[in-house]
Amino acid sequence: MLKLFPATKNAVFKIRSRPHDGVFLASLILSSPSPQYSSSSSYYDYQNDVVSRDACQNDLVSRDAATILNSNNPNQALQFFNYALKHYPRASPTNNLPFLYSAIVHVLTCGRMYKPARCLIKDLIQTLLLHPSCKFENHVVSLVFDALNDLQSSEKFSPEVFGGLIIAFCEIGLVDEALWVYQKIVKVTPPSVQACTALLNGLVKKGRFVSMWELYKGMVSGKVLVPSVVTYAVLVGACCRQGDFSKARSLIFDEMVKEKGIRPNVVIYTTLIRGFCSESKLSDAEALFQQMRESEVLPDLYTYNILIDGYCKMENVKQALHLYQGMLGGGLYPNVVTFGILIDALCKARELLAARSLFVHMAKYGVCPDLIAYNSLIDGHSNSGNLSEAMHLFLEMEKFKISPNVVTYSILMKGFCGVGRTEEADVLLKRMNSEGVIANDVTYNSLIKGYCKEGNMEKALEVCSRMTEKGVEPDVLTFSTLIDGYCKEGKMQSATSLYCKMLIKSIVPNEVLFTALIDGHCKNGNVKEALRLHKEMLEAGFNPNVFTVTCLIDGFCKDGRTSDATKFFLENTRSGLNEKQINKMNGSFCTPNCVMYTCLIQGLCRVGQIFEATKFFLDMRCGGIQPDAWTYTVILEGHLTVKHLIGVMMLHADVIKMGIMPNEKICLLITRCYQEMDT
Repeated sequence: MLKLFPATKNAVFKIRSRPHDGVFLASLILSSPSPQYSSSSSYYDYQNDVVSRDACQNDLVSRDAATILNSNNPNQALQFFNYALKHYPRASPTNNLPFLYSAIVHVLTCGRMYKPARCLIKDLIQTLLLHPSCKFENHVVSLVFDALNDLQSSEKFSPEVFGGLIIAFCEIGLVDEALWVYQKIVKVTPPSVQACTALLNGLVKKGRFVSMWELYKGMVSGKVLVPSVVTYAVLVGACCRQGDFSKARSLIFDEMVKEKGIRPNVVIYTTLIRGFCSESKLSDAEALFQQMRESEVLPDLYTYNILIDGYCKMENVKQALHLYQGMLGGGLYPNVVTFGILIDALCKARELLAARSLFVHMAKYGVCPDLIAYNSLIDGHSNSGNLSEAMHLFLEMEKFKISPNVVTYSILMKGFCGVGRTEEADVLLKRMNSEGVIANDVTYNSLIKGYCKEGNMEKALEVCSRMTEKGVEPDVLTFSTLIDGYCKEGKMQSATSLYCKMLIKSIVPNEVLFTALIDGHCKNGNVKEALRLHKEMLEAGFNPNVFTVTCLIDGFCKDGRTSDATKFFLENTRSGLNEKQINKMNGSFCTPNCVMYTCLIQGLCRVGQIFEATKFFLDMRCGGIQPDAWTYTVILEGHLTVKHLIGVMMLHADVIKMGIMPNEKICLLITRCYQEMDT
C-alpha cells in the first residue's frame, strides 16, 4: 500500500493476532447485538490476559487492535472495542491507547460509518486533553495524528480518517489543530469537501474571517475544494457576520447559480435573511423571502421564525402576525420559539389580550408554554400595572412545574416597586433566596430604586449591604440610584460622599449619574457645583442628554440668570441652527423637548421677559413640539402678569384649537383675564 506520510520513528505499534481471536470473533457473530462478554466462558483466556496488562500493555494493545482489524464487519469491531476499552487506563499516552482508537476509527471509516468514527476521535482527543502529561493541544494533535498514520500497513487503512480528524478538531473548537492536520495532508491526499467546509466553518465561528477567505481561495485555486451548497452556506454566513451583503449576494447569484449551476437551498436563503434581519434591513429580507418562494424553495419554520423575530424587533407586530398566518396557511406549525417571539412582542406593544390569546393557542398546536413565554406575559402585565394577573401567572407557572428564574422574580419585583409596593418586592426577594434562585444586580437594583423612590434611604442602603454580602458588587446603576435618591431628599453631602466612594472603587460614572448630581445641585441652588460637574462630564467623554441640559437651564432660571439659561439653551440644542452649524457641532447637542422649552419659558416669564418667552414658545411650535397644559399655564401666567390680556385671549383660543383639556390653573387664569378686562 502507498505510504501517505512517514511513520513515526519510535512506533511500537505492530499488529499481531493472538490465539483466541478466532474464538472471540465466532462468539461475536453468534451473540446478540449487545453481548455480555464478561459472562461468557469463551473469554477465559482473554480475562487472564487482562490480569497481566500492566506488564505487557503494548503487546495487548497490538492484539486488541488486530482483533478489531480482523473483524468481519464494523459493528462487530465496535462491540469488541467498547469491551476492550474498559480494561485500559484512560488517557495514558505512553500505553499506546491512541493506537487502539486508530484501529477502530480506520475500520469504521472503511465501513462508511463516519459519524461514530468522528465521535471516537473526539472522545480520544478530549480524554488526552484531560491527562496531566498532555498540557498542550499540539502534543495531543501529534499523538492522534501519529496513531492514525502508523496504521498504513493494514488493509483497513483509510486516508479519509484525516478528514474526520479535521472535522473532529473543528467541532471541539481546536481550529489551529485542524489547520495543522490540513496542511500536513493536503499535498498528499486532499481532504473531502466536508472536511474543507468544516475547517472554513471553524474559522468563521472563531471570527477569523481573513484567514478563512485566504484558505478558501487557496483551496479553490489549488483544486483541493469544489464548493458544495453547504460550503456556500458557510461563506454566505461569513459575509453576513462581516456585514458584507453585496458579497453574499454575489456568491449566491453570480458564483453559485451562474458559474457553478448550484441551486441555493433553504439554508442559504435563510442565512442571508438572518443577516439582513440582524442589521434591521427588513425590506431586503422580505424581498429575498419573496424571491426564495418564487424560486420554489420552500421556507421552513426557522426561516419564518427569523423573519417574525426581525419584524418584532422593529416593533412591526402587525407584519409579524401576517407572516405567522402565512406560515400556518403554508402547512407549517409554530414551535415554542415562534410563540415566545410573538407573545413577547405583543406584551411590549401592550396588546395583552392578543398575547394571552396566542398563549392559549399554544396547546392547540401541541406546544407546551415555557419559562420564556410566562416571563413575557408576567412582564407585560407588570408594566401595565396589573400585578394581580402577573401574580396569577406566577402561581400558574408553579402549578405546571415550571420553576421561576431570576428574570421572573426581577420582573415581579420591578412591578411591585413601580407601584410603591416595595415591601412586597422585598418579600419576593427573601422567597427567591429561600428557593435557591440567586439574585443578580438587576434584582437588587430594582429593590434599591423602589426604596429610593419612597425616600427610604436607610432601607435602600440595607439592601445594598445585603447585595454585597451575597457576593453581588454594586455597579454604576446602583450608585446612580442611591445618589439620585439622596439628591431628591436634598442630602447633597451624602450624595457627594457616595460619589467619591464609587470613584475609589474604580467604577466609571455615566451620564445618568452625572445628571442626577447636576440636578441635585441645581435644585439646591448650587449652580456653580452643577457647572463644575457638567465640565467634568464633558471631559469624561459624555455628551449631556436632554435631561442634563434641562436641569442646568432650570437651575440658571431659578438662580435668576435667564441670560445664561438662554445662552446655554442655544449652545446645547439644535434650536435656531442651520445644517452647517449642526454638522460643525459634531453631535454634541441635544434636541429640545417640551419640558426644556417650558423651563426656559417659565424662567423668562418670571423676570418679565414676555417677548423672549413668546419667541421661544413660537420656536417650539415651529419645531413640531406640541405644548402641553403646563406650558400653556406658564405662558398664560406670564402674559397675565404683564397685563398682556390680548395675548392671554389668543393663547386661550390656541388651547381650544389644540384640543388640550384646560386644567384648574388655566381656568383660573382665563377667569382673571376676563375679570380684568371688565374693570
